[in-house]
Amino acid sequence: MTVESDPELLSLVWNNLFSNAIKFTEPGGTVGLKLCSDGGSAVVEVSDTGCGINPETAAHIFEKFYQGDTSHATQGNGLGLALVKRVVDIIGGEIDVKSEPGTGSAFIVRLKKRQ
Repeated sequence: MTVESDPELLSLVWNNLFSNAIKFTEPGGTVGLKLCSDGGSAVVEVSDTGCGINPETAAHIFEKFYQGDTSHATQGNGLGLALVKRVVDIIGGEIDVKSEPGTGSAFIVRLKKRQ
């Protein structure tokens, strides 16, 4: 499966999603990566078995400076997911989050496949 995009911009997306998955997953937990095809899109899912995100936080997770889990505030500035969202928008993709507190999170990125 091939997508046509800027590799540097995609690197920002993957680095942020993976670093967050690792940061919010306790030792012994799992960070996963899944790739599948859905029509004209490549769908990449970065998941973890971390602390999860409540619905109120999930509604704001892509806003600048927003930090849902302030216990990790010293490890970031609340710009990572806002940057990810902006980059995904610029390259014509979509991003969504599915999460449940105590169970983990999955960030799903949809990118147009190369014809």
